[in-house]
Parts: sequence; structure tokens; C-alpha cells
Amino acid sequence: MENQKRDFTFYLPPETSAKIDAHRCLEGKTTRSEFVDKAVNFYCGVLDADNDRAFLGDEIIKAMRAIVKDTEGRIFSHFRSQDISLSMLTVLFAANLANMSKEEIAQVRKEAVEYVDDNFRAKSFVVAQREQRELQEEDEFE
Repeated sequence: MENQKRDFTFYLPPETSAKIDAHRCLEGKTTRSEFVDKAVNFYCGVLDADNDRAFLGDEIIKAMRAIVKDTEGRIFSHFRSQDISLSMLTVLFAANLANMSKEEIAQVRKEAVEYVDDNFRAKSFVVAQREQRELQEEDEFE
């Protein structure tokens, strides 16, 4: 029953009828009915694609917002960790600053700038602590 065809009557402008006749030959369709059937199915597909595009657009936006929200949380966590490290280092540095000369302070700043320029990130507290222990061990051997 699926292949059963029904007769429909509809009216078209003469220009549209002429287009059907001209293009059905190009398409290789032998009857006007075959051409109109294919044309209607094609146009319905275009309309469905437009609806899908609108729906998918909303879904993509929702997914992007979720990704941005997750990323914001990660960035906040990273900055908080950096702030804690910076606060800790500031307190430790300030405690030792009174014992340092202006030249020593300038040297520490120069080394910090060089590290950031070479590594594209701040030196971690763990790395700085390791380096200081290595320097102390070298001083003990001398």
C-alpha cells in the first residue's frame, strides 16, 4: 500500500509548469509526477534542515556555556592557588627582606624575571624551596 499513488489536483502558474517540463528532462524523470515528488521531498528536507539547524544551534550554545562555566571554575581554582602561594612567599620574603642588601634584592628580582621569561610561568614554591636547599648544601660543603 505504500507505493499506492493518489491523484491530486492543484494549480500552478504557467511559468512553474514550464520549469517543471524543462528541468524534469535534465533530471531524467519521465513524468511530471516523479519530478514534483522529488522536488517536494527535497524542499521538505531543506525545511527540516533549517529546523534542525535552529535546534542544534541552541544545543551547541548550551554546550559552550557549560564548557565556559567549567573553565571559569578551573581558572578560579588556579588563581586561588597562585594567590595562596604568592601570599606565603610574600610573608617569607618580607621576613628575610630586612636581612638583605639592595643589591641582593635586585639580584632576586632579576633571577625571577629571567625564570618567568625562560619558562613562561612563575617559579613554584616547591622549586624555589628545592633550589634554596641545594644552595645551602653547597654552602655547607665549602
